[in-house]
Amino acid sequence: MKKLILSLVFLIILVTFSCNRNKYRYKIYGKIYVPTAGLHPIHDAIWYTDTIGFDGDTLYYFNSDGSKVTIRPPYTLIDNTKHQNIKK
Repeated sequence: MKKLILSLVFLIILVTFSCNRNKYRYKIYGKIYVPTAGLHPIHDAIWYTDTIGFDGDTLYYFNSDGSKVTIRPPYTLIDNTKHQNIKK
């Protein structure tokens, strides 16, 4: 009975802490322009990626299909490995 309780406690702790992991290195908050959105063409957006590059103050990364995603300021870059926020 004691082994069962310890196993159950271990399993609960494992499930609880494994759910909080970040799957991607970077999380980027920014804005996108949607011309077909009518009165409100600017919308909030969130991007997730493991690699980024910079061209001046513009951030970019490549999707798995090879397409380039360009993110212009203002944006907030969160490095999940360092818990560091960078605002541009």
